[in-house]
Amino acid sequence: MAVKIKMSDVVRERMEAIQKRERKGAIIATSVIVVLIFTALFVTKIFIEEPPPASFLVYQPEEDSSPNLQPVKDISGGTPPVAPPVNVIVSNAVDAVSVLPMEVSMEIDGLSADPMGDVFSTGGSLGEGIGGGGGGGAGMGGTKKEQSAFVGRFWDLKKTYQGADSRFATATAVRDVLALASQFYNGGWNTGLFSPFMESKTKLYATCFYMPNCYDQEAAHAYDPKKKMGLKASRWVAIYRAKVKAPMSGTFRFLGAGDSVMGVRFNGRNVLACGMHKLTAGSEGWNAYFYDEGNNEEMKPADREGLVAYAGCEYWNGLFGGFRRGESFTVESGQWYDMEVLISEIGGGNFGFCLLIENVNEEGGAKDKDGKPLFQLFRTSFIEPDAKDMYENHIKYKDDEMRVIPPYDPDSLVWPAKAVTPGAAR
Repeated sequence: MAVKIKMSDVVRERMEAIQKRERKGAIIATSVIVVLIFTALFVTKIFIEEPPPASFLVYQPEEDSSPNLQPVKDISGGTPPVAPPVNVIVSNAVDAVSVLPMEVSMEIDGLSADPMGDVFSTGGSLGEGIGGGGGGGAGMGGTKKEQSAFVGRFWDLKKTYQGADSRFATATAVRDVLALASQFYNGGWNTGLFSPFMESKTKLYATCFYMPNCYDQEAAHAYDPKKKMGLKASRWVAIYRAKVKAPMSGTFRFLGAGDSVMGVRFNGRNVLACGMHKLTAGSEGWNAYFYDEGNNEEMKPADREGLVAYAGCEYWNGLFGGFRRGESFTVESGQWYDMEVLISEIGGGNFGFCLLIENVNEEGGAKDKDGKPLFQLFRTSFIEPDAKDMYENHIKYKDDEMRVIPPYDPDSLVWPAKAVTPGAAR
């Protein structure tokens, strides 16, 4: 017996509706799976695939560059502060370090700062000239206005402010240039003395004073990055100024080396004059500091006092005796002090400078691997200049025997700064 079962219209409609929903669900599920697969591939490419290595160009005068700067572990010499965990994405390219938005504060020996600015600044990309970028960094400084830095002005003494040749245009005027720099140093640091001469339209911001021995033209490149002002090597002067905050109470003194000369004024008092020539003696100081290993008697015994033949600076040690210790000064933690730095290259050719600092009351202190003293780098930010990297990637300098690589204590204190334009009202 055959039995026929006929589906009612209502049941048929329900079955068709169910089948349609099942087909729609399958399509949606398939789409979701496809999206997840592509998303996984995209994430894998972004976060797992190794990025191409960054490329660096050897410094050319026409292009912009600055030293590679690296953060230091701790400025206090004690136990580092504990900070909350932060997710950071770092690129090995020459662009600025990218940090995810965060809000972190630190306090170290009475110093409070925002790590996204002020003394914690890591700076930007490689900037103009040997001094550019890098948070102001080493060399002559960077064009980026830093929150904790000195601001510098530059005068080419070979030209008048109108662009004509000045009385210092010839190389025979070197003694007169030294006399002018000496007048400035001994006469209250009046920048009006330089007003008759051509001033760079560019201001640079420096967080330390660290320029290994190099060609004199590097300074002109830094202050004339676009080569529109026609600044030239030799017979120039640069003045830097800021208010600095003492990171701790104590008695300190600077140690400096400068070719041709460097001077420092702290809290209204001259505390350091160093270099190849006696900055305190006018034009008569031209040969007062002259020194070489084969003719040491040229330097008077009184001038040899306070000199430190520093490791890694053999060329400077032979040229003018090394680093010179300045006069001591006392500061109180958290107090602000006026500070100015004079840098000048007079004779031309090579030039360079380095400013270190030591705590007079501190016993022992840091040592290098050979047990020799390792002084602190005077700095206003947590950056760390690297002379080896500067020579490899940024300074066009071929004379290996004349290179200097001044070492310093990596745990150097930070002296926060507020930039003040030289010549501005105090």
